Amino acid sequence: MAAVSALFVNAASAESIMEMPSNSVELFLDDDLVASMTGLKRTLEKPTKCPKNPLITRTKPWEKRCLEIYGTVMFDEAMKKFRCWYLASGSPSGIPDVLEHPGTAEYPICYAESKDGLVWNKPLLSPPIGSYQKTNIVIAKGVAEGSSHGWCVFRESDESDPQRRYKGAGGAIFGTSPDGMHWTLHNWKPAVGKNDTSTSVVKWNGEYLAYVRHQMTVPEKGIQSRPGGPTWGGTMRGVGLCVSKDFNTWTPKELVFRTDEKDNYPWTQPYGLAVTAYGNQLIGIPWMLHLLEKDGNNTLGPVDMQLVVSRDGRNWKRVADRAVFLAPSRGKWDSKMVWPGTTMFVKDDKVHLYYSGKDSLHGDGWSNVAIGLATLPADRFVAVEPAGNDAGVLQTKPMTSKGTNLVVNAKVPSDGALRVELVDAKGNSLSGFAAAACRLNKRDSLRFDVVWGKEKNTIAEAMKHGPVAIRFHINKGAKLFAYEIRDEKN
Repeated sequence: MAAVSALFVNAASAESIMEMPSNSVELFLDDDLVASMTGLKRTLEKPTKCPKNPLITRTKPWEKRCLEIYGTVMFDEAMKKFRCWYLASGSPSGIPDVLEHPGTAEYPICYAESKDGLVWNKPLLSPPIGSYQKTNIVIAKGVAEGSSHGWCVFRESDESDPQRRYKGAGGAIFGTSPDGMHWTLHNWKPAVGKNDTSTSVVKWNGEYLAYVRHQMTVPEKGIQSRPGGPTWGGTMRGVGLCVSKDFNTWTPKELVFRTDEKDNYPWTQPYGLAVTAYGNQLIGIPWMLHLLEKDGNNTLGPVDMQLVVSRDGRNWKRVADRAVFLAPSRGKWDSKMVWPGTTMFVKDDKVHLYYSGKDSLHGDGWSNVAIGLATLPADRFVAVEPAGNDAGVLQTKPMTSKGTNLVVNAKVPSDGALRVELVDAKGNSLSGFAAAACRLNKRDSLRFDVVWGKEKNTIAEAMKHGPVAIRFHINKGAKLFAYEIRDEKN
């Protein structure tokens, strides 16, 4: 749990006034848009695992060695289906018996779909592959000197070329597709190098950002985390970033995330980073390998998930003092390892996080892996709430917006538990927009519209006179998760 923040800004320069995008949610994962916060704390909210887990298990011959979500689950609005691309492998020798011919990948990419996200089927497709007339394999092999190792998929609804509507990447290849099933593949190994982890690709500020494996060599004599402790030496795992403007040419990967001494470096390492564009921020889920502290061990250990946040895709901040976001379940199918799919998504006001789990440590085989689901209410990753019995106050930086209505995502147990005030760029309360005049009108099960006075004045009325800052007064029992300024002129 993060310490109480106290960041005070008494006045604002023109450079510090921000343009708040309308209809784009702002979460409290970092302090970038916070001017001051006192008497409050941030608490990490954790997803709830589906009681029907695991949802996707090994049922096909080409899955008998491995089935895991080095891949993507999405709800495809165009098809009105949940769709899943996942990694599989066949025989224990590592060569899939379904793919016994030259040039095939060790890990083919398979496809499943669902109407409700819970019950999944694996449609059998043509043409024949190996000795099987039909499989659910959509990528059986890569291109010259490259193969898939997981497959991140996303759909660009505004792509002008229908043959490139779906885009994917993983391992040493990337590609495009009109439907997510038939792929035109290319080799990006010169940019990504070794990339045997789950790739995550997101479009952000006009760029395609691909998060891949990055490895660092440590001194030959190894590292001791403490005097007299076990010695670790070898290759350190990290997260690299490749960038493309056109989804054709990629920059060589550069290191953007690694662990440090506070993580128990070198015994804790990031195995991958799953990135989701969410409102005004990028949310990352690093899955952390906690190596058992034994001389020379670089493989064996449990895995859990944390949260990080970024505004530019390059600089990542830790969330909630590195608290565990999703942990293994004691005595269950996912009791030793949990790791995420390439992205999260929101449907029916729930964040859907599909993940893989297994009941043995990393480095102890892969045949017991399955795929499950965890969910949490939309926008509710971190709660801002009083640190003690007294009310706390959070004030944003001054802003302008073309939106009309202020909407908050909050838990409000009683009238007056959360009040909202508008102030000018110097922190002076605006007439007619005091906390006492605030009213919260319930919009849905998660959100409230904020209005002031009998006339139901909105934030748009206040912004007619210049930039405003939002001051939240949060009493004991209330929790504030997010806010947005919606454009509801029509």
